[in-house]
Amino acid sequence: MADNVCPHCGYVNLKRAVFCFECGTALEQNKPIKGMKPRYQTDLDDTIEIDIKDTDPQLGIPPSIQELADAKATKELAAQYHDFLKCLRCGMDNLPTADVCSRCGAALMVPDEHYGLRLLVSARSSVGQVRSNNEDNVGIWARGGVILALVADGMGGAAAGEEASRLAKEAVQADFTGALRGSEILQELTEEEVQQKLRDALHHANEAVLDKISQDKSYQGMGTTATMAFVRGNRIIVAHIGDSRAYLIDGEHGWVHQITDDHSFVEVLVASGHITREQASIHPMRSVLYRALGQVDAVEADLYTQYLKAGDCLVLCSDGLTRHLEGDEIGEIVKRVGDPEAISQELIDLANVRGGEDNISVVVVKAVLDESTVPLEKLVVINIEDERPPKSADNLFQTAQFGSFDLDQILGDDDTTET
Repeated sequence: MADNVCPHCGYVNLKRAVFCFECGTALEQNKPIKGMKPRYQTDLDDTIEIDIKDTDPQLGIPPSIQELADAKATKELAAQYHDFLKCLRCGMDNLPTADVCSRCGAALMVPDEHYGLRLLVSARSSVGQVRSNNEDNVGIWARGGVILALVADGMGGAAAGEEASRLAKEAVQADFTGALRGSEILQELTEEEVQQKLRDALHHANEAVLDKISQDKSYQGMGTTATMAFVRGNRIIVAHIGDSRAYLIDGEHGWVHQITDDHSFVEVLVASGHITREQASIHPMRSVLYRALGQVDAVEADLYTQYLKAGDCLVLCSDGLTRHLEGDEIGEIVKRVGDPEAISQELIDLANVRGGEDNISVVVVKAVLDESTVPLEKLVVINIEDERPPKSADNLFQTAQFGSFDLDQILGDDDTTET
């Protein structure tokens, strides 16, 4: 198969890419996506108004009679087989007759996804105080109230680590931006379909890294972590490989839930009781991973499902942050500061003050209550290579460092200014 070369800038893209990773030029207007059946074609220039139901920040959309019946049947079945109800927020196993989680108080019978939330996003990355280059890559892709966020932390030496994380980001972009050109609508996918799509994206990212190694032996030993979060309505689906992390901070109580588990050797030692958490923080093998992209042909991603309510914050970060800050410190800053842009900046600043031994990358997604209509926006890709955000989002692909912003405002307003 011929190389997928951009006619505008000459960049050689992945064969399945629809847009150029370097400049954003459409490679083929009607390029089919292999293995995907078109559902219906949507003109990205059109705006579709979606009516939002009035929602209570605590209760969400009232469940239908059928939903209540299904919930009751689920409870009765769980009680019959002495099964537990797992809390989607903190993972606690509760009695089958419980209505709320005994640990965090979250409702155990949660209505299906609703769109009464508006998402504010901030993405920042710092080279730190020790390294000369940034091997992290951060990506945010947004459309129609759906957000996909990625933190990838490369390894294997300066140039190799940076290349590995870049390849992971490029592969994820090729998967999801191609899908948004009419082959499928992310808002229509079931939770299981979203999970499979995230698995496929990380599988393709792993292939991209391995292909690069096979083509150029100087990259031997390179790899990258990848922690992705798909946010739609009140649902978060996380796919994870490596030791970058995802945290969920409760907006009401400030509780901190570490969603992901590190795929590191010291984490195994901690889990088995051989060393303490304090010993793990200074262990000489604390950065050695047993699972990462670029290691083996078949790599398995961990998948997690959580849900959001107004005031909650999702934080994705590389280990350059967690090397210097504990989870409760991250939660304290999120609770005290409030604004996502200020949160991400303060987290990075504190990690740098404490030594900045590694690159530091942070994505903050905050949910706030919204009862307005949400337009189906154009696809926007947000990178972090420039200090200044553009004034508009007319171009489908923008390269900028964005701080905290309201997705609907920045995608729908041609005169957006830096916040």
